[in-house]
Formats: sequence, structure tokens, C-alpha cells
Amino acid sequence: MDSEDIKPKKEKVFSPSRTVWRTQMNKGVYTPHRVSRITCIVNPLLADKVIDFLRKIEVMIYDETGRVVREHITSRPFGLAGEVSKLESTAVRIFRFTVPRENSVSVTSVLTDIAELYIPGRGSIFSQELMEFSNEPPKCNTSALDGFLSDTYNFELQNKLSYVICVLSDPGSGDEIAKIALDLGICVPLITFGTGNDIRDQLGLIRITIPAEKEIVHLLMPAQDSESIIKLLVEHGRLDKPGKGFIYQTPVSVGLIDTRMKIGKQKYAASMEQIIAAIDQLKSDTTWRKRLDADLENSKIGKSMLPHDNCEVSIVSEEDRIDVLRETCLEIGASGAITSKVVPITNKEGVVKTMIRSAISVPAHMTDNVVDKLLDVSTIKKEDIDRIQVLDSPAAYVRSL
Repeated sequence: MDSEDIKPKKEKVFSPSRTVWRTQMNKGVYTPHRVSRITCIVNPLLADKVIDFLRKIEVMIYDETGRVVREHITSRPFGLAGEVSKLESTAVRIFRFTVPRENSVSVTSVLTDIAELYIPGRGSIFSQELMEFSNEPPKCNTSALDGFLSDTYNFELQNKLSYVICVLSDPGSGDEIAKIALDLGICVPLITFGTGNDIRDQLGLIRITIPAEKEIVHLLMPAQDSESIIKLLVEHGRLDKPGKGFIYQTPVSVGLIDTRMKIGKQKYAASMEQIIAAIDQLKSDTTWRKRLDADLENSKIGKSMLPHDNCEVSIVSEEDRIDVLRETCLEIGASGAITSKVVPITNKEGVVKTMIRSAISVPAHMTDNVVDKLLDVSTIKKEDIDRIQVLDSPAAYVRSL
């Protein structure tokens, strides 16, 4: 018997998005496209460079605004010993777009090089593999892309990353979650704003205490810490209480984390962030900086239940169709939904009206039904406006908003 015959078979990991792909392919009505969604978070001063490149390779961009939070360290006044720290926010632009999977690493590398995102403080970028339903599959002008590619780069893209989204109902609670992330040395937190699905109307008298406006904290972090950090944030953000919000994780194929978490007077030739970034590049991942140990796993936090095998279903549509999408979500029973405004940018000049992007975290067993209902009310068969994206979510804690 050959040695190859006795090798143990690799265990298949359950993927709700692949299940959706098989189901829809069997029905033969809508064709899901296997794509990569790239998210690029940069300072507004770098936005023109990013847009110029993406227009040249002819991709559709969705632009959103937000802010990143860092810790500003200053010396104590009057020459006193010690330091004073406070949170400081900086405006950023968030660009999301999809490309064919075979082009994702190349596009991510070129954007990282053009915007010099390998320098701490300039931004973050990451790519996620998902299924997209649209009138036409996403395009990428490979001839134009080839002109930007280089044989050597000053960086190595990282793998073994996770993207954690924390949606909060209490005003000002975004900074509290951001402070926890900075104290743990996870990443530079990104905060955006959105509107919760009108499920609060179903909560009886307590709906008057739950605002529709939500703060959304985005964290790009090492995958090995993500589930423990989610449990920690659930406890500190009291997300196990009705109406407080929800949190979920999605996988990242490749990316680069912004490590400049502290700003202020520098004592040494290289900052701690520069040292961390250099080691990340040497090791090509972030496994070496695992922060949470077995003691945390065995604590009260570690015993919190996290549903597994969830899915994130995202819908991009015209702003005037928000009511239809909300009603559809309510009919399905999808409780973890958040809607934000985005501005589409194409390779053509001109003013384009605002659109909406809704992200819903749903259990795997509901995903097929959710996608079916959303496809029924979409305009995908008629025009290239609506887009529905399905992405695995290995861990989530979702309560009613």
C-alpha cells in the first residue's frame, strides 16, 4: 500500500456560504459569483491615490466615512513625572469593492504599495472571500493592473487574521470598546455610524430606551485571539443584555493591520508600533503576538456561549429601497441588522446618489431562506444596482436591537 493511501483525510470545515452557492446553482435562477471583497481604510489625504488606481482597473467602489481611534500620550504638566493619555480620533475614508478572486492578492498588494500602508499610521487593508449575487460579475482590468505590479515589495501581506464587527446601541459606547482594543494592543479601532433594523418596534415598552442610531466598531485582529476577544467585548459592552447590540466575526484571507495605536512624543529611535510592524513582516503573520491565554479561556468570559456557523449577508441597494429591505428582514426574523450610507464611485466622472449597505448576521440554518427572500425583492435580474454578498461568520453573539 502506498504511503499516500494511508494519509488521514483533511477534515472539511462547514461553510454556510458554500451551501448557499450549491443551493442557488441547483435552482439555476441566480448565479452566485465567487469573489473577493477588499476593504481599504485610509486617511482622507490618501483617498485620491486609492480612487485613481481603482478607477484605472475599472472596479465599482463603495465609499464610506468613519474615524479611527488612537491613544494620545503626553507628558504631565509642570514637569511632573509620568504621562497622560487620552483618546484621539482621526477621520478616514473606507473603500469597499469586489474583484475576481484570482486578482485579490495583486490588487491588495498594489494598493498597499501605492498608499504605503506598510508604514504604521497610514491605514489598513484586507481581503475576504465571499459569494456575490449581482447582474454581472465584478470586473478588473488586468492589463491596467499588470502595469502597477512589482516583482518586489517592501512588505509581506499577513494571513491568519479576523475581522470583528461590534454594533452598539448606547451613544458613546464605541469609544469604550475602542479603549479596550487599544489596551489589549489588538489594532487601531475604526468607528462608523449606522441605523439598526426596526426590530426595536417589536420590543414593547422598552423600545423607547433603544435608539435607532448605532455606533459600529470595526477591529482587524489576529485570528487566534478573535473568539476570546469577542467574549471579552460581550462582557464589557454588556452585549448579553437585550437592546445593547451585537457582535460577530468574519474571516480574512490576507491583509495588513495598522499598528500605530499610540501617538505623541517618541522616546526612542523606533516606536513600539514600528517594532511590531517589522516583526509582523518578518513572520508574515501575527501569531507571535497572541495576547489572551488559557486563564482567560477558563474564566467566566470563556464560558459565554457563542453561536457558530453564522453568516453575514450584505445588501447594497438604492437608498429609497431601504424600507423594502427592512420589511423583508423583519419577515425572515433576521435580528442582527445594521444599515449605513455609502457613495458609489465608478471609473466614470459624475455625481452619483447615495446608496445604502445593510449587513445582517444570521444563523447558518436561516441563510438560504434569507438569501431567497432578498433575491425575490432585489433588482439583480433587471439592472446592475443591487448586490447581495454572503460571507461565513464563524463566531457571533446576536441579540435583538
